[in-house]
Amino acid sequence: MASKLRAVPWKRNLKAAPDHILKQIAAFHSDVFFVGVTKTFTPDQINAEPLKQLGIPSAEGQLHETIPAADMGKYSDRNRNGWEVIRHDLPKTTKSYFWETPNFGDASRYGTHTHYRVREVYQREFQEPRFYSIVAHTLRVNPAGACAVLLRVKQELSRAAAGFENELLLMLNLLQENCGAAGVVSSVTPIADYIKTITLDWEVFPPGNAAEVVERLTRGGTIRSEIRSKIDERVRLFSKLNPAAFLKGAGGFGSYIGAKFADDLVVFENVQYGNALYVLYDDWEDISKRSRLELLKGTDAKFDRLPHRTGWDEAFEKMLRSEKKKRGLK
Repeated sequence: MASKLRAVPWKRNLKAAPDHILKQIAAFHSDVFFVGVTKTFTPDQINAEPLKQLGIPSAEGQLHETIPAADMGKYSDRNRNGWEVIRHDLPKTTKSYFWETPNFGDASRYGTHTHYRVREVYQREFQEPRFYSIVAHTLRVNPAGACAVLLRVKQELSRAAAGFENELLLMLNLLQENCGAAGVVSSVTPIADYIKTITLDWEVFPPGNAAEVVERLTRGGTIRSEIRSKIDERVRLFSKLNPAAFLKGAGGFGSYIGAKFADDLVVFENVQYGNALYVLYDDWEDISKRSRLELLKGTDAKFDRLPHRTGWDEAFEKMLRSEKKKRGLK
């Protein structure tokens, strides 16, 4: 969690979903709904911290969308950075660790050598960042300038979804941390349309020169220049390792690109909110059927996560070359 949280004038977190909210959800005609609440704020409140970061519009009918800052609270941090759960209830598993050590104490002159260590560790369940945004919709402005605002988490939630209770608590706390209140509002979205926002439709492209691959991966929509640049960087990195295919996964949470080196060696990243690269060691057929939220959820998915810290790309190349060698791949 963020080391220092912003001060807020309200209770920061909910330990559980309040009973009145659960009763309201049970009364909805549809399984799909939004986490949201309507509150009235004065101009002074809107223009000062901590509400200022939500960018609440001062004019009727206007909307503003933002992903809350990580330092607003525990759940805001998880929303941006993800989190790990240590599964003490499951048997330990073996995990390999490797690190580089300078030769003769001077890497610049003599290079480095790799150390390996295998340890028994508790299994860890990594929860990927959600990147849920909060939409502020100003419904009414009174003569004194006070705004009645609907604040809601943009992504809908279904009470029929796996892990519903945990996701509901996360969304409620995201609102609570950022505006001091939480609630739910109904949605008229059909289940079929909701499913489309959480499912990744994977496309597989044959390898080619970098320019051709980038063109295929960016075809079919408007791509911001910084995203296209990131796609170009990843394609060039993956191409150095001779992938069997390139991958594109589109869904309601942003775009994924990746590469397949074997059925049990796949790499990918969300280029919309890219803060880490994932290396998966599971069967591709299984991976391709998972929703975006299921992709890395649970302990059944074996993967490594490489946050984009200094030197991550070099570590990735070494890791992939080692994994390919194990599989007899060039």
